[in-house]
Amino acid sequence: ARALAEREFDRDLMADRLAGALEAAVATDGPTTMRRTTTASSPAHDDAPERASGSIDHHAGGADKDRPAVVLGLLHAGLAIVRSLGRSGVAVHGVAFSSTDFAMSSRFLRSRHVVPASPDCADRDRRTLLILQELAAENGRLVLFAERDEHVAFVLRNWDAVRQIADVPLPPDPDVTWSLRRKERLIEVAAAAGVPAPATVHADCEQAIRDSGLRAPFLLKPVEGQDFALHFGEKVMLADSVDEAVAKWRTASDAGFETLVQEFIPDSSDRIWSLLAYISTDGRPLASVVGRKVRQGPLKFGTSAFFEVDHDDRVLDKGLRLLLHAGYRGIAHVEMAHDTRDDTFKLLEVNTRPPVWFGLAVNDRFDMAALAYADLCGQVPAACRLFRDDLAWAYLAKDLYVSYQMARCGDLDLAAVLRDYRKRKVRAVFAADDPLPAVRSLRYLLSRA
Repeated sequence: ARALAEREFDRDLMADRLAGALEAAVATDGPTTMRRTTTASSPAHDDAPERASGSIDHHAGGADKDRPAVVLGLLHAGLAIVRSLGRSGVAVHGVAFSSTDFAMSSRFLRSRHVVPASPDCADRDRRTLLILQELAAENGRLVLFAERDEHVAFVLRNWDAVRQIADVPLPPDPDVTWSLRRKERLIEVAAAAGVPAPATVHADCEQAIRDSGLRAPFLLKPVEGQDFALHFGEKVMLADSVDEAVAKWRTASDAGFETLVQEFIPDSSDRIWSLLAYISTDGRPLASVVGRKVRQGPLKFGTSAFFEVDHDDRVLDKGLRLLLHAGYRGIAHVEMAHDTRDDTFKLLEVNTRPPVWFGLAVNDRFDMAALAYADLCGQVPAACRLFRDDLAWAYLAKDLYVSYQMARCGDLDLAAVLRDYRKRKVRAVFAADDPLPAVRSLRYLLSRA
């Protein structure tokens, strides 16, 4: 390891050379060769090759594969959706807001489109809409999957225009989505549904924090979106006193972020459970899986590096109760913390999009992406499915780094890590029949380091 560390090499050049070699190999292998790539300023007009053979997963009820799918956002969850639908013969098109989205190199994409960054949000929306409208004009009505918060926000800002050309796995009333995305509104919805949550106050001013009566320690959270994590490098901020909470609130406020302050559940960082569910267009919970975040990065308050199915009826019941009470439709990720003080699960947040570990729900026995596509195409299976198999999702590159950090802190159970990797698991990025995204993800990891 020391010898490798001391060896001088250009990692970017190495990744590019390996990617080039794999691109050449993929271009000569099978019907799904490299597809057209465009930017919003340089659309392509060449005809796409014929679709790959195959059929939608039988759990999806035999959807009409003639409906084109568009995946907006092409990181881990987007990649899982692209592969699921592409392997089944659906024409899948990819749209990304960044060229570092590594699923752009998936062989299962018929076309690729990058919307260059712009300081003007309205301008980027206009260019993204133009791409979607052109895809719909060429291929027919779309089924659109939004991967991350910024992509869902784009859909909500342009709701009427998007719905004219696409079906999306979101409620028909955008206010329902907003009621779960906005954390100060989520607390009200949860209370009405009878789902417990940690004591919380909307931090609209310093005095609101000081007068809240909350017990330390506190978590300072953004009201909405992933921009907070991108700006500060952490999803939440931990404060051990009211004065510290006020200071961190001021830092966030000065950066333009609206926040709330919440009581932190002691020792809950390694007891975070999630419900991932798909609620059909007619209001049925068609697919559900409950699991636990095993390791995460950044430590304690990060996104999953290793996630596993770990069913608990209480998480399933409370999560579905919340979604159905809100009138939600589509893909939702409900996150809860186990409070050992009273042995209850308390609501942390709801994501109206697939989580990073969505690939766990796209496997050979259970395919939520295919089922969602079928439902949005109007062909729904009669049975609702609950996935409880022993299965894990592993993002190896991140998990190695997280495990190293845990070891430095003295928190790593090496035997447990080794046991984890002996479990049946889904890889976050690598696939033998689609190798390029794994190579391109090296550049993404370096950009995030």
